[in-house]
Amino acid sequence: MSLQDVTEETLAEIAKAQTTGILESTGTYSYDLTGIVRLIPVPTPFRDLVARAAAPNGNPYAVWRAFLNLNNAQSSPFPGFDKPGNEVVFSEQDFQAAYKPLALAGLVTQDAFDFAKGLYDPYAEATFQTLNQFLIAEDKALIGASSTGLPQPGTITIVNNTTGGSIAASTTIQVAVAARTGMNYYYGTGNSQAKASTTITTTGSTSSLVASIAAVQGAVAYDWFFSPNSGTTWYYASTTTTATYTFTATLAANAAVPTTLADINTTNVPTVNTAADNGSAQAAEFDGFLTSLSADYNATGQFVKKGTGTANPSTFVDGGGAALTLTGGSVTQIEALFASLWTAIKASPTALMMNAAQAQEIANLVLSQPSAVTYLETDTSGRVNVTAGGRVGQIVNTPAGGVTVPIEVHTSLPPGTIIARSDRVPFPQANISSVLEVRTLRDVSQFDYATNRVANTIGGGPRKEFEIRSVEAFVNRAPVSMAVLGNVA
Repeated sequence: MSLQDVTEETLAEIAKAQTTGILESTGTYSYDLTGIVRLIPVPTPFRDLVARAAAPNGNPYAVWRAFLNLNNAQSSPFPGFDKPGNEVVFSEQDFQAAYKPLALAGLVTQDAFDFAKGLYDPYAEATFQTLNQFLIAEDKALIGASSTGLPQPGTITIVNNTTGGSIAASTTIQVAVAARTGMNYYYGTGNSQAKASTTITTTGSTSSLVASIAAVQGAVAYDWFFSPNSGTTWYYASTTTTATYTFTATLAANAAVPTTLADINTTNVPTVNTAADNGSAQAAEFDGFLTSLSADYNATGQFVKKGTGTANPSTFVDGGGAALTLTGGSVTQIEALFASLWTAIKASPTALMMNAAQAQEIANLVLSQPSAVTYLETDTSGRVNVTAGGRVGQIVNTPAGGVTVPIEVHTSLPPGTIIARSDRVPFPQANISSVLEVRTLRDVSQFDYATNRVANTIGGGPRKEFEIRSVEAFVNRAPVSMAVLGNVA
């Protein structure tokens, strides 16, 4: 390019920029950098309430011993004259909870660090956000993790309706269902061995099928599948938090995971396996709270899949897929839970853990009844400033003599499941300081890696990586003192 061309080009640019005065359109303004905002909720209520204790010794398992309840197996205390008293029967059992690592990692490139100069520290921000995600994941794991997995569901009951859907008459189909753990609900990694129904032939031109099973103890959700050719091909239909689903149409492809379920993983479409477990058992996970209340245990005290060992001593009540109901100003199903637990251990739980959906449902049930007393102030100010709505904060445990049991909302407990948790065991010389405990070989720590690179990769460096990590086990020393109400609509 000649000097004359350069000069003419420069003059043209100057002319283009000329204006009468300096206007908004010239763009002569700075940037109003008001800082970084963070819009990520980090609710971890269960993690916050469970005690943490460091393990004094290194071992793959946290181990404890317990004397079990044999009150119903003792001999009569009346031996008769000149005879010795009958000996008391004891049952001692070892229990083991496996330690497993939890970890999430982050990275920051040097270029990102340089561009953020004057605004914020990207490495500190990445560390903070990674720690938040670690705490959220740990809260979910402490409730729903499972190395043992879930058993295959029981027989599917089918109601073949001639109306209510769009399935044509004389259509032969088959349905199947598999159960999900709490971690699988949030991370979508698998389900139990599926149970398939017998083949069904519809009779109405607008048929629908209502499929249901007995609740699977330890499950929080159920994946439903549809087959148009007697099980040769399966299509995912939906996921429910109750053990029932209504099929209203045939399927020729997998449906999407329903977004109406609170916080469910919608990225991975569930698959079906009628021959074996399909990922409900995750060897990398420890056994969380729900597993400690549902899985059996073997001779060495390790949890095993339900139906393969000594039965779990906790109480389980199947809600039958129905909504909560009210009786005498209290919740019918929770009264049944209290009664079952009182029969088992003659004690009351400390709290009722539930999803926000069930907490709202209980409030609506109680406060919408005429028996719920409403107080209105008599002065003018009170009548024009009445507060709407209300919360049921606790429920009276009538079988336990009128003890009040608080309601707790837990974000990592999916809807449809209510846990009666006991934080103290009122047995003589129980020797339990913490009923529930996170036992740590290494508590939450940060590990910084050296500056490194990955060639020909965006984000490959120069970069600095780190990891937030712990090695822990979940310990429940008294499952017998707790109960679960599952399969609630």
